[in-house]
Amino acid sequence: MKPIRSPLLRLAIPMIVLATAVPASAQTRDNAPVSLRSSSKMTQDRPGSESWTYAQPATVFLKYRTVIIDPVLVYRGPDAQFEGVEQADRQRFADLMTNELRSEIAKSFPAPAKPQANTMRIKVTLLGAQKTRGGIATATRVTPLGFATSALKSVRGKQGSLTGSVLYAVEVYDGRTNDLLLAAVRRRTPDPLDVPATLSTTNTIKSVARDFANAARRRLEDLTQVRPAQ
Repeated sequence: MKPIRSPLLRLAIPMIVLATAVPASAQTRDNAPVSLRSSSKMTQDRPGSESWTYAQPATVFLKYRTVIIDPVLVYRGPDAQFEGVEQADRQRFADLMTNELRSEIAKSFPAPAKPQANTMRIKVTLLGAQKTRGGIATATRVTPLGFATSALKSVRGKQGSLTGSVLYAVEVYDGRTNDLLLAAVRRRTPDPLDVPATLSTTNTIKSVARDFANAARRRLEDLTQVRPAQ
């Protein structure tokens, strides 16, 4: 005897298959990373984007003059997006980001041995990474047509062809009270004209880490009104 299947059940089966086939990259387009402490406080910058933000009023930041950078963590939540990147590489990429961020932030903000009344603590979490297709990605830049296309993408702020990306979260806390001051989720890619960044996934991560660290320092300078050390 053949099993009886209702029309509703027949409809449900393909729907289940479709749901399980949704790529992981869609997750941060729907909600902030679920295992982040700051997740419930962030709001999406625009519908369908992977950009999420929470921030205290700018005046809150004016008292801070020192910064502690925690080691960058590898996200282990159910919605991590590493797409075939090995565990050892994830930690190596996190370490690269730690080193770049500490070096850059130190240009404007000293790091105290322990939190003071004017100390911010920055916690960065590596949420995911897309691999770069080394060689192919480079070839798309160095041909005349590829270079022109990459230049156009650079002007528009778009990702270069076949180049990887990094998804990360930044959480900024008061060093003493541990109150959340700022949180953001962003996906960042190298500039399409950055040819060395296309040679390998490691080169891509290094380029992203440098750009992120520089942007973070400049943003903290703006918020705190601290002038760069000469």
